[in-house]
Amino acid sequence: MSQRYENELTGLRRGIIKMQIVGMIAAVCIGLAVYGLFVAKGDAFHPLLNNSELLNTLLVSGIFLEVWHLSKLLPLLKRYAKHKQLKQV
Repeated sequence: MSQRYENELTGLRRGIIKMQIVGMIAAVCIGLAVYGLFVAKGDAFHPLLNNSELLNTLLVSGIFLEVWHLSKLLPLLKRYAKHKQLKQV
């Protein structure tokens, strides 16, 4: 029974790491879009960040990824905490 819990915890950890990578990508997309839209004002460090259509697309896709990431990550974290709590008992 202990081996099963260890395998489930390992699987949950892998899922959490994958979701954190997706979250990092979403944060970078949102950050670049906000930089290009509000900070650079046409003088960005890369010419693509001066294109408002691209920045709007980047912002929307980053927000979509972040919402998806959180909807997948929160249940994983709850299951992980529950398994850790059961192991301590």
